[in-house]
Amino acid sequence: MWKLYSPNHAVSFTVFENAEKELWYAVERNGKAAIEQSKLGFESDLEDFTGGFRFVKEARAVVDESYSIPAGKKAIYENHANELTLEFQCGAYTFVLCARAYDDGAAFRYQVLSNEEKPMKVLREATNFNLAEAYNELWLQHWVNSYEGTYDRTGWEDKEGRDYGMPSLFHADNGGWVMITEAEVYNTDGSYCSCHLRGAGERTMSLEFAPEEMGRPLSCKLPFASPWRVIVVTDDLNELVNTTINYNLNPPSVMEDTSWIKPGRCLWGWWEYMNSAQLYTEQKRFVDYAAAVGFEGLTVDADWDITWLKELCDYAHSKGIVVWLWSAMQYIDTPEKAQEKIPLWASCGVDGLKVDFFQNDSQHTMWQYEMIANLMTEHRLMINFHGATKCMGEGRTWPNFMTAEGIMGIEHYMWSGLPDARHNCTVPFTRNVIGPMDYTPTGFSNKNRNTTLGHQMALSVVYESGAAHIAASIYYLEAWKGTDFLRRMKPVYDEIKVLSGFPGHHAAIMRRSQEEWLIGCITDEAMILRLSMDFLPEGEFEADLYEDDYSGELMKVKRIKVTSADVLELPLLKGGGAGIYITKEIPDLPTGICSGYMSDARTEYLALAGQTLKGSEPVVYDNEQEAVLLNGSVVFSVKTTDTPHTIRLFYAATEPWTLRVSDGINKVDMAMPQSGSNKIFMTKDVVFPFAGGESALFFERIAGAVPALERFHIIDNNPPKELYVPVGKGSLSGGAEFVLDTAGVEKATGLGNGGELKFDRIMVPKDGYYLMRFDYCAGESRDLSIELNGGAHTYRTNLHNTAGWGFPVWDIKDQREIRIWMQAGNNTFRLYNDEGRAVHIYGFAIIADE
Repeated sequence: MWKLYSPNHAVSFTVFENAEKELWYAVERNGKAAIEQSKLGFESDLEDFTGGFRFVKEARAVVDESYSIPAGKKAIYENHANELTLEFQCGAYTFVLCARAYDDGAAFRYQVLSNEEKPMKVLREATNFNLAEAYNELWLQHWVNSYEGTYDRTGWEDKEGRDYGMPSLFHADNGGWVMITEAEVYNTDGSYCSCHLRGAGERTMSLEFAPEEMGRPLSCKLPFASPWRVIVVTDDLNELVNTTINYNLNPPSVMEDTSWIKPGRCLWGWWEYMNSAQLYTEQKRFVDYAAAVGFEGLTVDADWDITWLKELCDYAHSKGIVVWLWSAMQYIDTPEKAQEKIPLWASCGVDGLKVDFFQNDSQHTMWQYEMIANLMTEHRLMINFHGATKCMGEGRTWPNFMTAEGIMGIEHYMWSGLPDARHNCTVPFTRNVIGPMDYTPTGFSNKNRNTTLGHQMALSVVYESGAAHIAASIYYLEAWKGTDFLRRMKPVYDEIKVLSGFPGHHAAIMRRSQEEWLIGCITDEAMILRLSMDFLPEGEFEADLYEDDYSGELMKVKRIKVTSADVLELPLLKGGGAGIYITKEIPDLPTGICSGYMSDARTEYLALAGQTLKGSEPVVYDNEQEAVLLNGSVVFSVKTTDTPHTIRLFYAATEPWTLRVSDGINKVDMAMPQSGSNKIFMTKDVVFPFAGGESALFFERIAGAVPALERFHIIDNNPPKELYVPVGKGSLSGGAEFVLDTAGVEKATGLGNGGELKFDRIMVPKDGYYLMRFDYCAGESRDLSIELNGGAHTYRTNLHNTAGWGFPVWDIKDQREIRIWMQAGNNTFRLYNDEGRAVHIYGFAIIADE
């Protein structure tokens, strides 16, 4: 028997050898069993390394180092362990068991020594985990290749033969916690697959290879080293959440310069508008908003266009905003494809890649992860893996590894009723323990939302991610009080602490950056949450409390004084939440560059300052927000120049409605989207051609739901002029035809496969780059080619389906923008697709790209 203690002697790792010369292990915490005797070893085609061992020698060492990564759960990662290496002769080979005991757990791996390279096939691992009798509560995720599932609280019944993903969490009757996971897998040149657990009867979990291997052996070679098998063992959840064992077991980075790695909050338009990345102008608006409120990044999701990618990156960088770019893994899944596209995107100025749709745990896919990550690192790109396996500590090897999915996040609201509050309160103690997760928190415009706005706001602090994607769009964030809390967030933090919590019930997580503290609180059931402020230093501090109102759809904000002796009581609604920002003296909100969409050349008008007409009435909300219920109209006295201005309305509406804006000379009618609730406010812009001077500006609801108008801004941000060309101005050939859609609007169909649409005399005043914005509909994504001026310039683009996740209908309109070069005077266009059918087109707009 060999025994290894952690540096503080709290954890012990014991190796046993039985009469059959098999190896077993056990793990204890403070003298109490966590993992009882469990099997070690593996089978290969060279030798059966599960028995017949002959002990040769042992060696002991101390691991004692600390390191930092650009984004993580805390500033300093301590790698302090005692290490035991046991060498055995097994047949003709030397087998090594290497184990480490940390103060918060243990880990082990297998090695086979060799002086020469030699192929070896690993048939199976005998490794298993026999949980001690006290561990009767389990949080397990039924294995799914995307790791996007719930972690269900359960017992040991009916587990035999069923597969579960890692990490897996176990809780003892005496209060202890065990988490099982693995480390150092996909940064080892594809030497192994990602593994999972299988119920093996009684209280035992066996280690199993990826289902994608379909029972085939793994192709390995000598000298051989397996991934680390990690067992976190702690007394409480704070210690569990703070563990860095899986990072410690990975090779350190060889990167010397990490100054180009920029963690932080990212805006992301996809969740509320799936095709938002098709629009260059939309992405620029998101850049403008990020720069104005002090966020760090923008993520451009699927279906961006290469014609404007560099210009967008240049624009973002001019405002200090980093750009993440989405790509399917299948676009770069071979070295040839990756070496073509990754350097190209980097040369456009992209700062990071969100690589999606791995959804495979095989040995080959592990090699693909490493190949892609290495090439991204070579070109100074930050990493976000989506549709991905679990995190296994790779962020130590690649400091540019900012986040990964492998989590059921907010995108699932697109097609299901999950995630719910119970799931949200579980993952801080399961998935997020082992690495950053791109859950994309804080979304509240969806009608199937099942948590409060306070809950959604708090998720952005409760969850750790080096690229913290905010799901809510800028059109909600600008109108929402909770955005002020998000603006207090930091790109990185020095410390994390669990102030209170239990998986699936509630979580209160504190993150500290120097002498600023942010606390996110979420719950499943309604409760009174009592939080001790004993983490504060001596002295008095200011705190802003962000809480739900009784409905969970409005944020109440109040400022109080706190000291380390205080205990705050927060009444949380079912599925509710709260946020707290604490510092010595609360400063003004961080701001940045205010221009473009967020130009500060604006005048604000409160709705209550207007004269209500035709039954419009004032309303005051529980959080003291004031608005006017626009049953009829409201009129304001305004003064402007005689040029078009943007009017930005801040309103709430349960359903769509129609607005009329008029000043006695000009009139504009506009369809206004719902905000999702009569208490959730959003913004919408109306370009209005003011006559100039003083005028009476009327806002009137002429159809639809009654909105609550809180305020509006008149912004002098020079709305661009555009030339619009309906398809009826063109000529068809090759079987294409004009048809009327269900609303009676003309569109061109039958394009592609010989069908063409041509336009003559598209006039622009000067040579230069222009945006061409298509209005179209599509039940599926299809390509389109655009030939200018008889072939002087040709562009090819893909117009994404407009039907979303539903049935592929052909009556939902959307838009796409490409950037083209046009000559002064007359231009001709030919729209076609020589590789298949094209979408249905209504027309296009031409806008100067200035």
